[in-house]
Amino acid sequence: MLIDTMNSSQMAVIYLVTELCCLTAATLSFVFNAYIIYCFWRKKIPAADNLRLALYLAIGDFGYAAAALIHIGYLAINWSNEWLDYNPYIIIISNCFLPANLKIIVVVSCSMALDRCLAIFFPVVYRQLSKSYFANCAMACGYCWFTFDFLFQLLTAPLKRMPNCATMACFVHRTFLLYVSYSNTIAGLLIVVMSVFVFAGIQKISQRKSQIGTQTTTGVKTTSVFRQANRITVGILFCSLFFVTIPSLLVTGYEEVTGISLFAELGPFYICAILVNGFADGLVFVIVNRKSMGSRHRTLSSTGAKNTVAPLRRTSNLDFSHVTPHNPSIVQQHDQY
Repeated sequence: MLIDTMNSSQMAVIYLVTELCCLTAATLSFVFNAYIIYCFWRKKIPAADNLRLALYLAIGDFGYAAAALIHIGYLAINWSNEWLDYNPYIIIISNCFLPANLKIIVVVSCSMALDRCLAIFFPVVYRQLSKSYFANCAMACGYCWFTFDFLFQLLTAPLKRMPNCATMACFVHRTFLLYVSYSNTIAGLLIVVMSVFVFAGIQKISQRKSQIGTQTTTGVKTTSVFRQANRITVGILFCSLFFVTIPSLLVTGYEEVTGISLFAELGPFYICAILVNGFADGLVFVIVNRKSMGSRHRTLSSTGAKNTVAPLRRTSNLDFSHVTPHNPSIVQQHDQY
């Protein structure tokens, strides 16, 4: 796993730079997602039940950041530019939570994309769907995958010292490393496919809205909330594409072509990418909801099922709720439509 073209001192410096970047990104992700969780806990986010997927994503990113601070902190504290020799038991135990926690993030991100696909393409089904139940099922699937990855890594780890290597690729079993690479790649491709559907659906809705227009107060409110829900999902999907999918494809492709692991060359750079993704997820949520977070007026109380779906086409803007059948002039006007 060691690189022959580099001496141990050069590799140690590269590892240290990567670890410092990881610690910076982990701190930012930890703070932002802790703030989001705090706002949900203190009920400072309106319509929190309908944003439960966002809460679960924040929990996943928060857990990943906390685990990374422990794991990367241990690597940085015991760093040496002459000789690296880490305790394999500490490395494995502290690292087990990282690939496992990533599965929660991936599952919840895909669930958010699926939520938007249902809202755009199947609004009737989406209106009848319990948002809390959907989010809880997604989180349950994420925790099942989390448990599998955690036990897989822990039970297959060889637990032997690997001098001059500061990345989990040197300490885990080869089978687990291949599993992580391919499972992350498949999950990343799934995010790409679902993102395409979401982006295409939003574009279609935008074109239809520009042709029809929204002229009633309820329609404006619905369109605004629908747009806001889409912005959160689109922002998170873009973050997943750039910081989860692309690095995963890069790691797998590079190793397939060269036979060399990027982890051994650059250190825990993939962890850094996931941490940046967690920070970006939190930043997107805070920016989109900056006007409502902490507000006592539940301005987003309309983010329920009936208002986060695609706006329906309106064939007429007249209100006939007060028309009586004894007024022939108005009835005749109605028939003309």
